[in-house]
Amino acid sequence: MKTLHKPLQITVYQDVLCSWCYLADLRLDVLRQEFGEAVRWSVRPYPLRLHDVLPTEREVRGLVEEVKRAQRESEPTAALLSTDLWLGGDPPRSSVPALAALEAARLQGPQARAFLARAMQRAALEQGVNVSRSDVVFELASRVGLSMNQFSAAFRSEETRRLIHDEHRLANSRGVRGVPTLVIGGRWMLCGLRELTEYREHILACLGKVTLPRSGSAERLVH
Repeated sequence: MKTLHKPLQITVYQDVLCSWCYLADLRLDVLRQEFGEAVRWSVRPYPLRLHDVLPTEREVRGLVEEVKRAQRESEPTAALLSTDLWLGGDPPRSSVPALAALEAARLQGPQARAFLARAMQRAALEQGVNVSRSDVVFELASRVGLSMNQFSAAFRSEETRRLIHDEHRLANSRGVRGVPTLVIGGRWMLCGLRELTEYREHILACLGKVTLPRSGSAERLVH
């Protein structure tokens, strides 16, 4: 789909360690192809584990249950999701290093970030690899073909870590409380994983192609 008008801005808040974000990405990839230049996508970090501390047993149980729920979604890849990331003996202490890696990759272009994000998601959520570890980060960055000197400098920079914390505070001030969260055209905020058709309908509504029915708690207006 092409347009002569200003592209619709969609901001996607996500955490690379989140199964729901992985599934949302797969659905949104379909829409990226469908809408083409009519939509401009911005992916922003929102760490669910902001602080550097091991998850408690209670937290682990909750994280494992989230994965099991995600496994029941309709995508064939949902069945590949694994609880090993949280039960394998080396659970991530924080999401910040993994998200900092994606911000470092972004400096080499949006595709570089996207390639690393998908590699990290598969390693963490399908294979149970702790992608918050620096050795894992560098191995995956090298595997997807990043320029390692540039990547290393950005990944190790304290400024990159501060950016993640600043993004978290800014997102909170805008009403984001979890991931995946989409802000569509500065008008609609969709929280949690949604069906592909629902994402499409909201995008079309913001493009002026359809009129959405009134609903209860399905979405929130952005004020």
